[in-house]
Amino acid sequence: MNANALIRVEKLHKWFGMLHVLKGISFSVQPKEVVVLIGRSGSGKSTLLRCLNFLEEPSSGDITIGDISVTTAPGMRLDQRNVLAVRLQMGMVFQEFNLFPHMTVLGNVIEGLLTVKRMPRDQATALGEKYLEKVGLKDKRDIHPIRLSGGQKQRVAIARALAMEPKVMLFDEPTSALDPELIGEVLDVMKQLAIEGTTMIVVTHEMGFASDVADRVLYVDQGIIVEDGTPEQIFKDPRDERTRTFLKPLLKLQHL
Repeated sequence: MNANALIRVEKLHKWFGMLHVLKGISFSVQPKEVVVLIGRSGSGKSTLLRCLNFLEEPSSGDITIGDISVTTAPGMRLDQRNVLAVRLQMGMVFQEFNLFPHMTVLGNVIEGLLTVKRMPRDQATALGEKYLEKVGLKDKRDIHPIRLSGGQKQRVAIARALAMEPKVMLFDEPTSALDPELIGEVLDVMKQLAIEGTTMIVVTHEMGFASDVADRVLYVDQGIIVEDGTPEQIFKDPRDERTRTFLKPLLKLQHL
């Protein structure tokens, strides 16, 4: 496990009752690295992301971001201060946009700054406008989400996560709820973030995005990391038969 890593995950397990979803996962992510998780639905990818920022409590294992570590074990009480500190370092974008319908676009983006970071409203507004401009939606700041397309809603969700200025961005299938013609505008924002050096962990079925943008691709199957390599290695010459079987129809479909 690289000592210079921004994120270190060691022997992470997650049980839901009798169902063993994550089976001792270990990996690390370097600063400015883009890591893409691929695998079948139900393989544990989304659960892994949700455990990283403690939306789901891991059953056991260690999660470290920077110099903040949280150790989990059966029956062990979590250090809530460290859990909060980890959460503040991770921005998350979900499949569904999870915007507040009663708030304006700007209101959605700055809500966390006001309530979690206790930032003065004028500072929060300036930061919110900065990140709305980054995702190309500053002109929509005063309208409500119901008047946005799905792609625009997801870009607002990205701006909301970025406004908290986390050290890493987590994306959980951010385009899966979008109509095909809207997927590109969200992927373009994510590609720009990658170019700018944003550390990212992305769960996606968009193999073209993974091929173009990822530094590393991890194939997850039944709660374990089966294969970890560069996009070229994973897509052109996967070593594991499970990876080859999973990728064959997808690569034909997406012309990779």
